Amino acid sequence: MSCPLCYSPAEFLLKAEQREYHLCTSCHLIFVPSRFFITPENEIERYLEHENSLDNEGYVNMFQEKINIIKDYCPEVQTVLDYGCGYEPVLKTLLERQGYQAKGYDPYFFPEIQPGITYDLIVSTETFEHLKQPGEEIRKIDELLPAKGYCAVMTQFYPSQSGQLDKLGFLNWYYKRDPTHICFYGPKTFEWIAHHHNFDMILNNGKDFVILQKYSSA
Repeated sequence: MSCPLCYSPAEFLLKAEQREYHLCTSCHLIFVPSRFFITPENEIERYLEHENSLDNEGYVNMFQEKINIIKDYCPEVQTVLDYGCGYEPVLKTLLERQGYQAKGYDPYFFPEIQPGITYDLIVSTETFEHLKQPGEEIRKIDELLPAKGYCAVMTQFYPSQSGQLDKLGFLNWYYKRDPTHICFYGPKTFEWIAHHHNFDMILNNGKDFVILQKYSSA
């Protein structure tokens, strides 16, 4: 079984929720094999059940917290792509209210990306856990960023203790029970991504948020 992020051999971790979870010992990604994926139709139906709107105060506050962090760590950003914006691009709207020039991309709901355009910042919130081929997606993101461009990712990190996977904690972890959640990351996973995809790690809160900055070509 090959890892969908780094393509290294991965090992069986455990079985739960009538599907398997495998662990890559190279990049520390935990993933569900493709034979357990639900259909695209069921996936879309699941996304449409989410109450992701500007009327959801908790949802908006979550985004606003991340926007405030981005302001601190990503100065002079003007153009932003919300990568995986969903059926109602709330984050895009909030970014525009803050003065950013924002666009949204989602493979199901907003699948068009204008060719030849780069963005100062690509932000992906609650999306990386849905990626079927995260290695390919990260390469796409890299192509959409100029030198010194930023990539901010929010996804819940899997349970760990002293920097190592907490297997029992993962077994009981609510986050993995969503059938559309198929890839799970820890801080070490994003350290691997930064090292192998030419990014500097600007922020890693060890819980659910990282900011990476693309190496300068100079």
